[in-house]
Amino acid sequence: MAATVTELLAERADDDGTAILHDTGTWTWREYLADARRVAAVVLDAADSARPMHIGVLLANSPTMLIAIAAGAVGGYVTAGINNTRRGDGLARDIRRADCQVLLIDAEHRDLLDGLDLGDCQVFDTSSDEWAELLASAPELVPHSTPEAVDPFMLIFTSGTSGDPKPVRLAHMLIPFAGPPLVEKFGITASDVCYLSMPLFHSAVLLGGYCV
Repeated sequence: MAATVTELLAERADDDGTAILHDTGTWTWREYLADARRVAAVVLDAADSARPMHIGVLLANSPTMLIAIAAGAVGGYVTAGINNTRRGDGLARDIRRADCQVLLIDAEHRDLLDGLDLGDCQVFDTSSDEWAELLASAPELVPHSTPEAVDPFMLIFTSGTSGDPKPVRLAHMLIPFAGPPLVEKFGITASDVCYLSMPLFHSAVLLGGYCV
């Protein structure tokens, strides 16, 4: 039985069933994982392996975000879900506090970074032509690591109600732990569609939706 998100996704690598259904298109599991491998390869090519491999995502609830999440798992690095309701110095502080050496953004959130000090974090706009060119010429993926069950899958920020938000480790094992009980309780099959309405940088949607 799979103990990590990496293992769960590997089981789907040759699956031509539907993985993502969105108003911009449909992805099979095979296509989803192929896109994730390309993103991971580009990210790892740009990153410094001597530093903590924390890759921030400041993205809308979109296929791009879902692909970025999977990329972290197949690439063996930690994805930091940046809260896209944050602004100004608070947003910059979150990115720096998560020690993000790479940040993936989209056109919707690009302007939020204007004038912010992100330290030495590299920013890639996933809606740009430059990003499309990087993906088209992506090298073969060599994962940074092979995660184990207790290793962090994502960094999820607290709400900040009792001080500045803090990045909390979400272990790989929590996804395969949370998913099966929900599948069994609601009788979920491959023909069902799970509607992910909450933001994908939040633990609730990961442990109550994505895990299924």
